[in-house]
Amino acid sequence: MKPTILILLGLSMALTACLPEPTTPVNLDDQVATSVGETLTAEAPVPTGPAPVTDTPPPSATEVPTLAPPTDTPSPSATASQTTTGTAVAGDPVTALGQSTWRDTFDSPSGWNLGEDSFTEAEIEDGKFILTGHSTADGWRLTWPVVDDVYLEATTGTQTCQGSDEYGLMFRVPDVHTADKGYLFGFTCDGRYFLRTWDGENMKTLVPSTASSAIHSGSDKTNRIGVWTEGDELSLYANGTLLVEFSDDTFPDKGGFGFFIGARTTENFTIESSDLAYWDLP
Repeated sequence: MKPTILILLGLSMALTACLPEPTTPVNLDDQVATSVGETLTAEAPVPTGPAPVTDTPPPSATEVPTLAPPTDTPSPSATASQTTTGTAVAGDPVTALGQSTWRDTFDSPSGWNLGEDSFTEAEIEDGKFILTGHSTADGWRLTWPVVDDVYLEATTGTQTCQGSDEYGLMFRVPDVHTADKGYLFGFTCDGRYFLRTWDGENMKTLVPSTASSAIHSGSDKTNRIGVWTEGDELSLYANGTLLVEFSDDTFPDKGGFGFFIGARTTENFTIESSDLAYWDLP
């Protein structure tokens, strides 16, 4: 899929946003989070003010430096689907859908806002998007496409991790320039999955942390994390295996997507993604 001129004009806005770091590590399944991060754009950071949280004093806002936007045109293209395991899984969307509509194999830094802030650090090296969490709360980085009904999947590996360290896909972000709302579908280091919504002030759990043998748990493990979005129907996948189907209309329309990370247990928890792709639904 080739970006239109309008998309090209928006390529300078590869985004980053975050949730604030709480005073002590907490489980977001039991917490209403707050937002004090700044969204980084080519024009100026867009701050959001801190909101009170349940039974926890709001943390102080931390200034986030403005990162230089990418100057090159992103060039991910439709290529044949990549397979990360040798065993076919019945119902794997990648097998059913065939060639992807769009794919980023991270051969170029284009389309991403790289660098370090108080919450995350992002870099592209040796064909991998490397994201490090500097906070126990979730921080994210988005790329440039805006999509509607698709199957979205990333191949992502953990470095050293344990317990509730978490990572995954942020998607259906209504406004990629503010990046302050959307769904978060993620895995934990110890092999659980979850689905949440972030509305700019409150984090809501739709699917609580649930263990699954389909997730490769532990340090130095690679997983394919995928989500099928069709209207208000969401289907969550791990390594081609369907985990759960869920209906929610919080963000039913097209939106942006990217990665998020939360260093819940391990300081500077880091993930490495070698592939990010989406398929338009038939």
